[in-house]
Parts: sequence; structure tokens; C-alpha cells
Amino acid sequence: MDIIALIFLAMEIGKLATTKGLSSKKWIINLVLAWVLGELIGGYVGIIIFGKENSFSWLLIAWGVALTSYFVIKNHLLKFRNV
Repeated sequence: MDIIALIFLAMEIGKLATTKGLSSKKWIINLVLAWVLGELIGGYVGIIIFGKENSFSWLLIAWGVALTSYFVIKNHLLKFRNV
């Protein structure tokens, strides 16, 4: 599920970067790195809060932080002018 969402969101970021006249490769790599880092940090925080036994709760936190990284990158990309 993560991979499918990440592929779809990476295509969206790539299209947006292209409309802004920027390198889509750079922004897709930034998204993938931010997504993975967000899942790791979110999972770690979720395990601290809920414990290892409650995996559904910390997985939701991990996905939430990863999705937030997409919106942060998209918001940053929207600040550039269209070409």
C-alpha cells in the first residue's frame, strides 16, 4: 500500500515540478527520502507512545507523518513560479 501511494504521489510531484520548470528527478528523490524518513520517525514515535503490541496505531502514525512529508514538499514546490 505504501509503495502504490508513493508512486502515485511521486508522479504528481514530478508533474508539478515540470510545470514549474524544475527538475522532476530532484523533487521525486526528495519526496522518496522524506517519505521513508517520515515513516521511520513516525513509526519510532508511535512505538514509544503505544508500544510494540499495538502495531495498528503506530503504523497509522507512521503513514500520517509520511503523508505529511508529501504535503510539505508540495507546498514548498507551489511557491515557485510557473514557467
